[in-house]
Amino acid sequence: MDKELKDLLLSMQEEMKVMNYKLDRHYEKIDNLDLKVDNLDVRIRNTEANIRKDIKKLSDENETMIEFLRQHEFLPR
Repeated sequence: MDKELKDLLLSMQEEMKVMNYKLDRHYEKIDNLDLKVDNLDVRIRNTEANIRKDIKKLSDENETMIEFLRQHEFLPR
């Protein structure tokens, strides 16, 4: 009986090692996904900031164009 119990315990230990290995792999994949999500978040924020800058620049250019047209009397005041 002792041998059977030892064999069973050894078998369970081996199964636990395999399960721990698989869990470690899954944790590694989750960490990689977290990193990708964080990188994507940073890229989205940078894109939003760039879009805001572009909109501001276009707005300023539009105002300049309108003022130019008014000064040359192409648009009413």
